[in-house]
Amino acid sequence: MRASNETYEKVAKMCSAYERAASEQISNSACDCKEKSCMNCKHFASDKYCKLDLYDQIVKEHHL
Repeated sequence: MRASNETYEKVAKMCSAYERAASEQISNSACDCKEKSCMNCKHFASDKYCKLDLYDQIVKEHHL
């Protein structure tokens, strides 16, 4: 994992391009999937990388 879950959530909340992945649209009672997170964004690749290359910029700007 590139960052902590908390950091992924903070970045997603600040990201103007965040879009929940289609696979995350279905509610799952086993987890709280309502929180924005890079991990459930459609622009987040399986190799833990933002396809839009916004993650590092947001972390740097907000000192996360």
